Amino acid sequence: MKLFSFVFFIILSINLYAYKMASLANPNVISMAVMIEKGYINAEFVPVTGDISSLVGLIRSKKVDVIAVNYEAAEKISKLTGWIYSGSTISRAVYIITNKPIDNKDVLENRKIVSSFRGGSPDILFQKLNLKNQPTYTDMQIAVQLFLKGDFDTIVLPEPHVSNLLLKLSKLQKNYYVYDIVDLIGKDFRFPINAILCKDKETDKVLKEALIKSVDFINQNPAEATKIFEKYFKNYFKLNFPFEAFNNAIESGRLKFEYSK
Repeated sequence: MKLFSFVFFIILSINLYAYKMASLANPNVISMAVMIEKGYINAEFVPVTGDISSLVGLIRSKKVDVIAVNYEAAEKISKLTGWIYSGSTISRAVYIITNKPIDNKDVLENRKIVSSFRGGSPDILFQKLNLKNQPTYTDMQIAVQLFLKGDFDTIVLPEPHVSNLLLKLSKLQKNYYVYDIVDLIGKDFRFPINAILCKDKETDKVLKEALIKSVDFINQNPAEATKIFEKYFKNYFKLNFPFEAFNNAIESGRLKFEYSK
């Protein structure tokens, strides 16, 4: 009887354990928020301010069990900490917007291109186009203003900034063309936009099922998923949330959620 009680206590403790899941304020939060809110995993969300170094600090202090980051950062963090790659939940997010159509990537050699997020996914994916012509990198808001003013005829952005810009262009009744940068690189090219890292194999097993359920929910219920994300964005980060842009990004499929490992 004592042995049974002890085993039951251990199982109950495992089931009651709330994983600590952390992320910076970006779309990586969505899959975590949905997992927690829909009960796919027993977890608590830990909002992180600052940059990637803040996440690494939480890992080293053992204050979190799971983090969500951009894929390029995840590779470095995994090597640095030994944390396990649990998969990616975003497969498309970066787009090229132009005021004139392009037939292929070579046309971009003669365009004035502006972008933001140097070192991030827009920069990494643009480099894979293997073009001599390179974007001018600046602050995201400045990049958008320069494009709207006509100083540049092409801009490279990630979602939801793409949808936010498209909404502005529509209101201004300006013509625009949108191209998925992955399609311009090549049909067979695949690049995970984000990554989920966890502390050990046991956590990885629990995460996989929850991540798959989360992605399915987001794709089937984009408006509700956006509302969940809005709740976390406002409650945890105390920031204004561009609901229309995020909802448009998910519903259009430009911000594409897809689990892969």
